[in-house]
Amino acid sequence: MNAVVDHSARVVVTGLGVLTPIGETLEDFWDAAVRGVVGTRPLDRPDAADFAGRLAGEVRGFVAPREGGDRVIRLAVAAAVAATTDAGFALWAGDPARAGVCFGTLLGNRAGLEPAVTRFHRGTDTGVGGAGAAPFVGPRPVVDLADAVAREHGFLGPSSVVATACASGNSALANAAEAIRAGRADVMVAGGADELSTGIMMMFASLRSLTDDALRPFDRNRSGLVVSEGAAALVLESYEHARLRGARVYAELAGWASACDAHHMTAPHPEGRGARRSLERALAMSGVPLDRVGHISAHGTGTPSNDSVEAAAVRAVFGERGPAVSSLKGALGHTQGAASAIEAVACVLALRDGVIPPTANLVDPDPDCAVDLVYGAAREAPLDVVVNNAFGFGGNTACTVFTRPGSGGNTA
Repeated sequence: MNAVVDHSARVVVTGLGVLTPIGETLEDFWDAAVRGVVGTRPLDRPDAADFAGRLAGEVRGFVAPREGGDRVIRLAVAAAVAATTDAGFALWAGDPARAGVCFGTLLGNRAGLEPAVTRFHRGTDTGVGGAGAAPFVGPRPVVDLADAVAREHGFLGPSSVVATACASGNSALANAAEAIRAGRADVMVAGGADELSTGIMMMFASLRSLTDDALRPFDRNRSGLVVSEGAAALVLESYEHARLRGARVYAELAGWASACDAHHMTAPHPEGRGARRSLERALAMSGVPLDRVGHISAHGTGTPSNDSVEAAAVRAVFGERGPAVSSLKGALGHTQGAASAIEAVACVLALRDGVIPPTANLVDPDPDCAVDLVYGAAREAPLDVVVNNAFGFGGNTACTVFTRPGSGGNTA
C-alpha cells in the first residue's frame, strides 16, 4: 500500500552529533564556534607540499586511517552515533523498517580510490591483472555512508546518499524530512560527511580557489577558501513520534527547498538566481513571515564571487534591513559535503541558546556584501527562526528553515 503524504506533518530535530576541526563533541564545537575559534592550520602532510594554499581543517583527535577509504565512513558513523545517543537511543528499539538514513557528501570515500587509480594511470599497478590492468577497487562504495550508519543502528527503512556538491548536507536533510512527511519513516538520521584527501586538494588548487592566507567570509580582502573535513548528523522525527516516546525537541525543520542556477559549473549566477529561489521557496514552505527570521547561517565561502552574490540574494529576499548573517567557514574551513549539515547543527544550537556565532577572520567587511554581518564577537539575540544557506558547484542551491518548537509558521 502506498504511503499517504501528510503535508502538515511536523518534522522535528531530537538529536545532534558533530565532528569538526574546532570540536569533536557537540558542546566543544559550539563553545569554540561562539568564541570564534579558528580550526584551520598549515598541513604538514607530504602530499600537500606542492599546493599553493597549504591551509586545511582536520579533525585531529579522530583516530581513523586515511588509507583505504574508511575514514569518511567512520566519520559519518561517529556523528550518527553521537546524534542518536543525544536523541535518547543508541540502538533502535522500534520498528526497524520505520527508521532510515540519508547522508550527503561531495565525492564520498574517494581517498580510498586514489592510490589504485594513480597506480593504474602511471602503469605501475602490479595487482590483479598486472601492470596496466584495470585497478582493483578495494574500498567500499559511496553508498556505504548510509549503509554503515543503518547497520550500526539496525535501521531497515529508507537509505540513500545524495551528492549535490557543497549543498549536500541540506539536501540530505530535505530528503529525510520528505521521507517522514510521505509516511515512509518515523525517524531519519540525516547529515553529511567528507574527509581531506590529495584529490580534493588538487581539485580546488586547479580551480585556483584555495587561499594561502585565511578564509575570510565577506571580507574586502577575501582571496579564497580553505578545504576541511568533518561530519554532522541530525535525528529527525515526526512530531507525533517524538511526543509519544517522550523525546526532547530541539527545533522544528519547518521548510526546505532546492534550486539550480543553470548557469555555470563552478561560478554562481551573477544575480544569485538559484540562491534567491531556494530562499524564497524554503521560507514559503515554512509559512514564516520574513520579519521573524533572526539569523541566516550563510554559505560564506570567502571566495570573491560567492560572498557578494549571496549577500545580494539575501538583500533581494529580505530587503536592506534583513536578518543577522554569519558564516562558520571562517572558523571551520569548507568541510565540503558536510558543511551545511554542520551549519544546520549550529542553527539549532543558536535557537536553543539565543546566540549567533561570529564570522571568524572577518575584519574589514566588503561594501559589496552589505548585510547585517556578525563578526568580532558573538551576538546574543532572541531567535525564533533561523535559515541555513548552502550553495554548491553545478549551480546546486539548498536552504533549510529551523524554528523554535511551537513558535509558528505552517508547523504550529
